Amino acid sequence: MGNTDNTIELISLRKPIFMLISKISLLATVVLLYVMQSFVSIPIFALLTENNDIDGNLYVDKVLNWLMICLIAGVVPFIFAIIGAIRRERPVMVISIIAKALMIPFFCINLTLWIFLFSGMLNPFLFLGIPFAGAAGLVLTYIYMLMTGLPDVVYAIIFCIRNKRKPTIFLVAGSILNFIFVLDLVGSILLNIGYKRITTKE
Repeated sequence: MGNTDNTIELISLRKPIFMLISKISLLATVVLLYVMQSFVSIPIFALLTENNDIDGNLYVDKVLNWLMICLIAGVVPFIFAIIGAIRRERPVMVISIIAKALMIPFFCINLTLWIFLFSGMLNPFLFLGIPFAGAAGLVLTYIYMLMTGLPDVVYAIIFCIRNKRKPTIFLVAGSILNFIFVLDLVGSILLNIGYKRITTKE
C-alpha cells in the first residue's frame, strides 16, 4: 500500500486503553509467578536437606493454589489483548519485552529447582517419579512462556485482519519465535519492529 493508506491506518488506531490493562496484568502475572516459585523452592530444599521441621504437604498445597492463581491470571492479559485488537488499539510491545526479560531469571531459577528435585529423587523409591516430574516441569515452563507471548501473537493476527494489512516478515517471524524457548524474547522484539513498520508512514 502507498503512503496515504499507511497514514490513515496510523490515525485510525485508538489509544491503548485495554492494551495497557493487558500489559499491566501481564507484569502482575510475572510477579505472581515469582511468588509461586518461592513456595516451590521451600519443599524442594526441605527434601534435599531432610528438614523435618518443614511441612512439605502444606507447601505443596500452597504451590497448587498459587499455580491455579497464576494460570487464571495469565488468561487476563490474553482477554484484554483480544479486546484491544478488536477495538483497533495501538500495541504496547515495550512492556511485553520487559516482561519477557524479567522472566529470564525465573526460567533459570526454575531449571535449577527442577535439577535439585531430580537429584532428590535419585533413590529406588522415588526414581520412577522422575519422568513424570520432568514432563510436568517442561509443560508448566512452556505454559509460563506462552502466558507472556501468546497475547501479542493473537493481537498480531486480529490486528492484521481488522486493519486489512498483510503481515510483514517481522510479524510472522516474531509470532513463530514466541512459541520457541529462549527465542521468544527475540520474537517480542521482532513483533515490536513489525508493529512500528506497519503503523508508521513509509
